[in-house]
Amino acid sequence: MTTPWLSVLMPIYKGAATLPRTLASLEGQGLGIEMIAVVQDGTDGSRAMLQAVPGLRIIDAPDSTSWMQNTNIALRAAQAPQVTMLHQDDLWRPGHGAALRAAAQNTASLWICGADLVNATDRIVGRMAPPFGPTPRRIESPEALRHLLVQNTVALPSAMFRRDAALREGGLDEKLWYTADWDLWLRLARSGPLAWEPAARVAFRIHAGSLTLTGSRDGAGFRQQLETPVARHLEALPPQDRLRIGRLARSSNALNAALAGAYHGQSSELSRALLGIASLGPCGWRDFLRDTQILNRTLPRLRLKLQRRGAA
Repeated sequence: MTTPWLSVLMPIYKGAATLPRTLASLEGQGLGIEMIAVVQDGTDGSRAMLQAVPGLRIIDAPDSTSWMQNTNIALRAAQAPQVTMLHQDDLWRPGHGAALRAAAQNTASLWICGADLVNATDRIVGRMAPPFGPTPRRIESPEALRHLLVQNTVALPSAMFRRDAALREGGLDEKLWYTADWDLWLRLARSGPLAWEPAARVAFRIHAGSLTLTGSRDGAGFRQQLETPVARHLEALPPQDRLRIGRLARSSNALNAALAGAYHGQSSELSRALLGIASLGPCGWRDFLRDTQILNRTLPRLRLKLQRRGAA
């Protein structure tokens, strides 16, 4: 095989339940795509599924402790100049490979597309995308940061980025179990413009076993995860933007932490978070709704919660 133009990084941990659909979504997506699966635990049959895919590289990492570490292993092993991440429960839509191939010709450090949110049966239950508008375009670093600092609205499989840029930035921060991808998007956005494609070309699965829902039981740890990217990257904004964006970001993080607590039956912080949002004023409310995409993100998860209760 000639040198690939794209490497797909796949961290694997007991992924047999959804992995067949993920692998099927990659079929026929074009030539020159390298697939690298780093298997932390494939004893449920997922490793055998990977072995059946022609050309897919498997790296066994039984001593690894996280998806971030697995992804960094794959990043270092990748041979292509462009990389993208695909978890064992997410999907490519038909034509995504061709869209990535076309996007790989530009000089942006980060390319992002929209994403469908899907449930356990692949049914679309929502949409996830940054508020960059309905038209494909190039977005300069200050504008990108003003929106992305408030809330991570980039679905993990919807981003493609240069391998050398990611390595130069140190890859994923392995201490950030929840916000490692957000932190990486911000680091890449700081280094140059990004390219935006509004079409939903991937699917991001939400389910009860996700890190969002299980890891957020530790309220203090979850808040720290949310606060770290903002603390690291707010200073990259022009001074005139820092106060406003900082208030929006802190309000967003407070609401995310409060909603996670409420999901686990701890609603004590919710009223305080809502009061913080109320203090933003009418213009702040508009910006908050736009940049957090709060309804698009939370309503599908609320429906999931209600469905689980109904089935119990």
